[in-house]
Amino acid sequence: MKNQPPFLWPLLFCAGLLACDDESTEISRTASLKVVHAVTEAPEIYVNYFNEDITFANFTTLPFGNTARYTLPAGETTSIEVTYVGDTTRQVFEQQVTLEAAQISTLYLVGDSTNVSSVFIEDVGLRTLKDSLNAIRFINLSEDVGAVRVGLADSALVIAADLAFSSATGFVDFDATLDNVRYTFTFKDNADSVLASFSYEQFFVFPFPGADPFVISLYDNVTLALVGQADDGEGNSTLRVIRVDHF
Repeated sequence: MKNQPPFLWPLLFCAGLLACDDESTEISRTASLKVVHAVTEAPEIYVNYFNEDITFANFTTLPFGNTARYTLPAGETTSIEVTYVGDTTRQVFEQQVTLEAAQISTLYLVGDSTNVSSVFIEDVGLRTLKDSLNAIRFINLSEDVGAVRVGLADSALVIAADLAFSSATGFVDFDATLDNVRYTFTFKDNADSVLASFSYEQFFVFPFPGADPFVISLYDNVTLALVGQADDGEGNSTLRVIRVDHF
């Protein structure tokens, strides 16, 4: 590159500041929305938030238990529209959302395949975690089980009691040293029966013959949500716990 004349440097510097300012302003005008497919026994869904006809350029496919994150304009009403993969002409759910600048929220699609509803939760308390720590939040998204109690398997520890439908705990810190490679969390009803459980792996451990294992720590903000129904109408339970990663 040729040397620039000295008088150009102040101009370039100012242009750089303006570019940074524009980028900061753009970030301050947006918000983040995560959509979670937790609709019992429902097929893959399309999520359309462009307020346009669905095309290959503007839809996201979500199987059950999966999530997708979207950047939305702050201060504007956005329509979140959902259809099933098998028939994109039939809308099965729609919700209007208006988020504030820099707001981070999650929209949980719940219910069953014939009656889709939602639970909207603002993700307050997310933070960058340091060594040997994970933060886990628990949510009851099963409408027919009543209040639940969250605890640890083989332990009397109660993490949350009387957690009603659509209610969430705050993010709870859990030790993530090698002394606690995994936690098995249980969701129980008032009769102390286990409705569903989830084994949370704290690390990725890669064993090497003749050498110390290689360990990758997670340091995650995670939500564990109880979804499904205690009785699907035929006496069967569809309850399970799904994991939603934040960062």
